[in-house]
Amino acid sequence: MSDDRFISVQNISKHFGAVRAVDDVCFDIRRNEFFSLLGPSGCGKTTLMRMIAGFEEATSGDVHIDGQPMGHTPPHERPVNMVFQNYAIFPHLTVQQNIAFGLRKEKLAKKELNRRVEEALEMIKLPGYGPRAAHQLSGGQRQRIALARALIKKPKVLLLDEPLGALDKKLREQMQLELRALQKSIGITFIFVTHDQEEAMTMSDRIAVMSEGKALEVGPPAQLYERPTSHFVADFLGSMNFFDGRVLKAEPGMALVETRELGHVRVLSDNAGVVPGRDVIVAIRPENIAVSTQKPKGDINSVKGRVDTAAFLGDRSNIYVMVNDGRDTVLTVMQNLGGAASRIGAQSDDIWLSWNDKAGILLPATAR
Repeated sequence: MSDDRFISVQNISKHFGAVRAVDDVCFDIRRNEFFSLLGPSGCGKTTLMRMIAGFEEATSGDVHIDGQPMGHTPPHERPVNMVFQNYAIFPHLTVQQNIAFGLRKEKLAKKELNRRVEEALEMIKLPGYGPRAAHQLSGGQRQRIALARALIKKPKVLLLDEPLGALDKKLREQMQLELRALQKSIGITFIFVTHDQEEAMTMSDRIAVMSEGKALEVGPPAQLYERPTSHFVADFLGSMNFFDGRVLKAEPGMALVETRELGHVRVLSDNAGVVPGRDVIVAIRPENIAVSTQKPKGDINSVKGRVDTAAFLGDRSNIYVMVNDGRDTVLTVMQNLGGAASRIGAQSDDIWLSWNDKAGILLPATAR
């Protein structure tokens, strides 16, 4: 079995009556990869994970793990373990008893059992916590204990269903880094479910973005963010400006597009279906738009506007600029270096927006 197809999700679907919770999903997960299922609530990501775990039976399709079909394999016989959103820590047991719970059927000698538990506690950076009562643990500690209990069984795959959702922002960001470091150190495949875009991009080698039961795009975080191929993914990951346009000219690697809001825009293009007269959507990330009080050189990829509102966010400011005689709004982002963003945001004078040829992303007009 190729490491690139360590886990193979093959045309898998799950229907609940007329509802297609998961709809003909296909992708492969690599050995030792941190892979995330990302999407809004109700998109099918948890249902898909539960089918990989064996807790839900697929309506059609199958999952293969390390070359073996899992369709008729019960959950306890699959080489996976799962960390649930609520951690499922038993409050009446000690930390040691919680971690050792999954080993109860292996009939290990007490010395070996204690050694395995101590190794697990070292791994999650909680040495000496074995005798502690579970109800005395903080949220972050409970999350670590749930991880240790799942990993002590030495699964080939660890499934994590939004395990950081109950933590506060600062602890959540800390645990993201710790979870990623843990995955690298133990070297097994993690499949992580989340609705948080930043969380997925921080930790993942690759992400499957899901919507309405389908996996729309699969790729590394930078690729999905910088060059998405669908309107949903472009809109779901971070902030994005969208402009309806029509192709005026198509050359190798480049297209000239006329838009109502920005005038003529030059955009990189792979020329696949990009021909003069074709309706398209031009997408530009706010951070790729420069703001200046001076008119840039040239008439392409620049537009005159007026500051409408500015939102101060600490290290940066979101600046909303009215263009097209005030009929349309463009979102830009400026770093608050030396108060530059504050000065731009406070004035109502005319300003200029500009961007380079690589900033724009061409999407088909039907992608909305």
